[in-house]
Amino acid sequence: MPPLANYLIGQPGIPLPPITANLYEYVLAGNGVFIRGARREFTVQFCIAPCDVRGLARLETQIEIRIPRVPAEQLRSMLHLAQHAQDSHGQPVEIIFHLLLDDGVNWRVVIPKQVQLPASAKPMDDSVGSSYAQALIEVHSHADMAAWFSTFDDYDETGCRVYAVLGRIFDRPEIRVRVGLHGYRCEIPTSLIFEMPPEMCDCVAAEEGQP
Repeated sequence: MPPLANYLIGQPGIPLPPITANLYEYVLAGNGVFIRGARREFTVQFCIAPCDVRGLARLETQIEIRIPRVPAEQLRSMLHLAQHAQDSHGQPVEIIFHLLLDDGVNWRVVIPKQVQLPASAKPMDDSVGSSYAQALIEVHSHADMAAWFSTFDDYDETGCRVYAVLGRIFDRPEIRVRVGLHGYRCEIPTSLIFEMPPEMCDCVAAEEGQP
């Protein structure tokens, strides 16, 4: 049976072996401690603790996506629903979407039963057969706040999947995306996962100076 975790050393001139751990693998490299992991839909590798280790190979962030991108119209639809999410007093509340990939081709957006508040939203069902358990991508909205991941998000988002947050939804819609690996996270350009509507801003790409 494959181990839950592996521990590797990045030797110069020697490629890392294929990933065999069920959860993730730690790699001590010349520029820090990296973590890497894989599921059928994607493989990721990123640094979790930068440092200098003389004599070891230096690694880079690597992300291989093996799924089709979510169409722009579905992202637009989620933004529209987020803009109209309200409580009984007409005040904006957050909303969560689960995205499931049917037959490895078509994306399906599910709005689970959830508790919705002005600054949080939480699915009511996280059982094995729920959309929470099956989702490859989880999206939640902020109202007037910017698209950023809070410490509460860090606490909740511990799966091996893609997470996204919609922010400034009423005036300057933006989105921030990250890939999660069992409690470790790495922000990535939205365009790796979603087809981007022109009216939305990709926070990660903007911060990296990309158009």
